[in-house]
Amino acid sequence: MMTANSIKLAEEIKGEILYSVRLSQYTSFGVGGPVDFLVFPADLEDLQKTLRWCRQQKLAYFVLGNGTNLLVRDGGVRGMAISLSRGFGGISELERGEKEGLILAGAGESLGRLVEFSRENALAGMEWAAGIPGTVGGALFMNAGAFRGEMKDDLQSLQLMDPEGDVVEKGKEELSFSYRVLELKKGWIILGGKFRLQIGNGQAIRSRMEEILQKRAAKQPLHLPSAGSIFRNPSRVAAGKLIEGVGLKGTRLRDAQISEKHANFIVNLGKARARDILTLAEWAKEKVFEEKGVKLEMEIQVIGEDE
Repeated sequence: MMTANSIKLAEEIKGEILYSVRLSQYTSFGVGGPVDFLVFPADLEDLQKTLRWCRQQKLAYFVLGNGTNLLVRDGGVRGMAISLSRGFGGISELERGEKEGLILAGAGESLGRLVEFSRENALAGMEWAAGIPGTVGGALFMNAGAFRGEMKDDLQSLQLMDPEGDVVEKGKEELSFSYRVLELKKGWIILGGKFRLQIGNGQAIRSRMEEILQKRAAKQPLHLPSAGSIFRNPSRVAAGKLIEGVGLKGTRLRDAQISEKHANFIVNLGKARARDILTLAEWAKEKVFEEKGVKLEMEIQVIGEDE
């Protein structure tokens, strides 16, 4: 879908533009059709030019992240995917006091690297995120959480870009977080976050991280492609327990399967299609509602068109 206008954008920015690339290459599920444009801005100026071009072309865009909480339908996505993985990483310590430290993490940085940086600098608070894939920006956007921790807990402020390309910083008190959700206006992009963490003991932090990693390995199908938990946990009973309770654990549709290890995971056994994954999710949702009276809500993002 290369056009004269898109060639012009490619000439203006320092980053890379890919055309009609299959998003199965960029999502942890390993499924999904093509997106018209995939852009890797090199810096803030690149991102501003990219958003301006999208406005001029009246083209929809979304931020891809690491694709670890995303299901792209088989028909792909019309518009532009923006990846911040190449120009918006990095972590630095901004302040250090007797009891606290303040660090800045770019949205394109991996969440795993943020956890490791905290451990290396004896800063406690991010241990719960050990083993969670994805980027800092993606984790903030969905207010990722586990083991009684969430991204919002130690967040001080977010750096954001609005659809006009202006950069603003908003304190946590100005933001609206809830369970697995950060409410942002349409088109706003997370550039990074500042986190205030507690000075801790490096060995104790490492031990807690190792404990969490062992628990993940024991309970989750980490050896197969997935997008993590498919459904949000209801208030009283975990979604996986509900799905297991209605007899769907291990259910397979072609190469998509409700995991035999954790029923709130759907895994790709090799050549799964997005439609098969969505069908399994719908079966689980319907049967849990029929038999348990609980309405499950999707935790992963689903985008794109059917074939």
